Amino acid sequence: MAKKTVRKAKAKRATQSRTRRAPKKAAGKSTRAKTRTKTAARPRPRAAAPSGGLDAIAKRIVAATTSNDEAATLALYADNCESTEMGQPPVTGVDGIKRKFEGWRAMTTNASFTPRTVTVSGNTIVIEWRGTVTLAASGKTVQMDEVAVHEIAGGKIVRERYYYDPSTLRS
Repeated sequence: MAKKTVRKAKAKRATQSRTRRAPKKAAGKSTRAKTRTKTAARPRPRAAAPSGGLDAIAKRIVAATTSNDEAATLALYADNCESTEMGQPPVTGVDGIKRKFEGWRAMTTNASFTPRTVTVSGNTIVIEWRGTVTLAASGKTVQMDEVAVHEIAGGKIVRERYYYDPSTLRS
């Protein structure tokens, strides 16, 4: 019988350890027992878009911009894209992007940009640029800081906005 009593005592202690309550707190404090209950696993929130593809698109944007490759840049845009520059109405479609590039080439004689920060989140790519731009009208070279926000759908830029100080580009 001694063996049965030992087994019962061990089983009782094992049960108590699984449902053990926290010790009582000092007077005036809550004495509510702390117990853990098992809950069903919560589903993880889904990302808006896989970032692997966006990372590759971000690299293509940086490569096309730093090499001044207009054909590679135009290939990044969806047919119905929208692009907005500071203080100007949006242009739409690849033809609108081409007209915007023509205006940029008429305003500058040389431009080079270096990415400072590239961030990918959801369906958006944000790039902080530092540029050196030579203005055609005055020949003056200026530093231009810019933030570009690109929204992506189907692997293409569908909407973009550029933020910078437009007075930087005045002759």
